[in-house]
Amino acid sequence: MRQTKEVKVVVAALEEHKAEDIEVIDVKERTPFADYYILATAPNARALSAYPDSLIEALGKAKIDVRQIEGNPESGWVVVDAGQVVVQLFTAPKREEMNLDSLLATKKN
Repeated sequence: MRQTKEVKVVVAALEEHKAEDIEVIDVKERTPFADYYILATAPNARALSAYPDSLIEALGKAKIDVRQIEGNPESGWVVVDAGQVVVQLFTAPKREEMNLDSLLATKKN
C-alpha cells in the first residue's frame, strides 16, 4: 500500500510515543470522507491523553490540519480527524470492545 504524507506523519508520531498495535487500513474505496483509518492502542490512560496533542504537533509541523478531535481519554477512545486520515486511539479494553479491527478486516485492501 502506498502511504500518503499524512499516514507517514501519524504513524511516525504514534511510534515515537510508544503506541501499540498500529494498523493502517485503506478505506478510500469504501468511504467518501477518508482515505485511511489508523487504529492504535495506548499502553495506558496517560498515553491516550497525550496522543492527540502529539498528533496535532506532528501534523502541524508537516503543515497538515487537524479538523477535529472527539472522545476523551476517560472513555478509552479518542478520534483525531486529519482530513483524509482518521486516527482511532484506544485503550486495550476499549479497542477489544469496539472491535473495529474485525469489522474492517473483512474488507481490507
